[in-house]
Amino acid sequence: MIYLGSERVITNSFANHGTAEDYAGVHGSDIVMYGKGRVVKVIRSFVSHEDSINYNTYLQNYQSWKDGNYYNCISITGKNVRMRYDELGGNQVFIETYNGQNKLLFCFAHLDSVLVNVGDIIDSSTILGKQGNTGLVLSSKDEGDVTYGSHVHLEITDRNGVYIDPRKYAMGEIVTQYIDQSNDLDETKEQFRVMVDKINIRESATIESQDIGDVYLGELYTILDSTDDGVYKWYHIITALGVDGYVASKNGANWVEIYQISLEKEQENLLDVDPISEPTYKLLFTCKKDGLYYVRLYQGEELYIKELE
Repeated sequence: MIYLGSERVITNSFANHGTAEDYAGVHGSDIVMYGKGRVVKVIRSFVSHEDSINYNTYLQNYQSWKDGNYYNCISITGKNVRMRYDELGGNQVFIETYNGQNKLLFCFAHLDSVLVNVGDIIDSSTILGKQGNTGLVLSSKDEGDVTYGSHVHLEITDRNGVYIDPRKYAMGEIVTQYIDQSNDLDETKEQFRVMVDKINIRESATIESQDIGDVYLGELYTILDSTDDGVYKWYHIITALGVDGYVASKNGANWVEIYQISLEKEQENLLDVDPISEPTYKLLFTCKKDGLYYVRLYQGEELYIKELE
């Protein structure tokens, strides 16, 4: 059966797995998704087989291996491998996509290699990566075989973090689309660009309020207003999909990059031009006495002097 663009078999069903489904085929074979999406996160720091952890060995040792947010694992080749909790899936690709208006997050895990980058808009012709065995894997094959535990782990969650059976998506029975929720660059408005992998959109400007969506690395949003609670700066936004909420940036952490209204645009806004009547001007300075005065002008600007009678 063709799953994710190649001949693969199901080695762990969604009903059995509970959160995902596993598809095994030829080690190093191409991986695609049926539809269109945006790459929002990539993990690509592991070597296939060399950084493969036997899942049963992990279950026997994970408590002693745990070191804060890390695990000091022993790979199936005897190598010491240090992994964060979110790296136990090995090399991974996370893709934001939509089934109708329903936003979904695809996670492809245990890849041999990753061939896309954060921000890429991919479709069914894009090879996301190669089937591999990085991270936690399980197989009855001989540990000396390079294909030990090689498979594709596909996990799909909706905007509320609920796990979805990926079978029809993996087979291509459901083809997804991509809807860009970020705003367009507008130099006449104060905006921010997301500088971290993901930030929640909250219903109100508190961390206790309901999570109503997410913004991702590289996306751009217009700031309607903002407030600071001493720990977080909260930015009120409306996404291009109509989600109205608040995005936090921890003070001093640079989670977002602010785009101020450009000075050139501010100067343009001082001149209120009516296409029918004569232009009106805003008084910027009144000369109190004779003298030499310096003014900085930008390309395209015009300076007018009113002659006194």
